Formats: sequence, structure tokens, C-alpha cells
Amino acid sequence: MKNILLILCFTPLLLTSCFRDGDDDFAIVGVWQLSAMNVEDGFDINNDGTISSNLLNEIDCINNETLVFESNGVVTSNSTFNPHIKIALLDGASDEYIFNVVCDEEGVISFATTYAYNSKVVVINESIATFANNQLSRVFEDAIQIYNEDFTEVVTTKDLTLVYTKQ
Repeated sequence: MKNILLILCFTPLLLTSCFRDGDDDFAIVGVWQLSAMNVEDGFDINNDGTISSNLLNEIDCINNETLVFESNGVVTSNSTFNPHIKIALLDGASDEYIFNVVCDEEGVISFATTYAYNSKVVVINESIATFANNQLSRVFEDAIQIYNEDFTEVVTTKDLTLVYTKQ
């Protein structure tokens, strides 16, 4: 009888210590594919008449970018997506743009660095990413530069949010 009572008392403790609600360090481990490059208000870069905040929907460059998070605290990327997108606001306009997109087909930027994972935040180097619903989001402030019509001066900037989805 004492054994049954001990089992009944300690079983819930064992189960709750084995399962950590939403704070599982291993949830981040694995391969993450770039699924969105979001810019507030979006653009119609491909001139199809549809404005999209996800630049991946607007450009024809091949996207092979992945992040690989390992359980030892290392994150790597061996095949990166690095298009060169230049945007110019037409003089005298508030929402008409010229776009120059060049897909990087020759080079691959690779890196390996450490990361730290705490609850719903991932720190890669000193860059903070948020983790929710099998998606990892990294915001790069002022990463999109918008030039004047002759591309000689930056007139404004926009934040770029990279979204990765776990594979």
C-alpha cells in the first residue's frame, strides 16, 4: 500500500519535470528555411499589380537560405539568399518606386556562430530573434534603404523582418 501511495504521489512530479511547457531548448534545434522577407507597407517589385509585404513574393531569385541550430549552441548557414535590391522613390511621388534587383548567383555567404535560447527569444551573436509557432523572426532596423530617383541619396529607410519556418 505504501508503494502505491509513493507511486501516486511522485508520478505527477516526474511527468511535470519531464515536460517543460513551451520552454523546451530542443524546439529550436533543427533546420529553419527562410520563408518571408517582410517590409512594412510592401512593394510591387515584379509589377504584377499586387503589393506584397513579403519580398520573396516579389522577386525571382532562388531562395536556399537556411539556418541550422545544433544542440551544442552553434547555428550555421551554408547556403544563403542575398539578393541586391535597390529602391528609389520617384521625385515628387509618395508611393511610386523604381526597383533594381540583382540576384546573387555567384557567391554564398556562410557563417557559424553561437546562439543562446531563453524561452521565446533566440540571441544569435548580438541579434535578437523571437520564436513562436514554429517560426523564428529577426528584425533588422533600417535595413531597406530607399533612395531618391537618381540613387544618390537615401531619403528614408524601412525595417526588414526575416521569418524562418522550421522544416
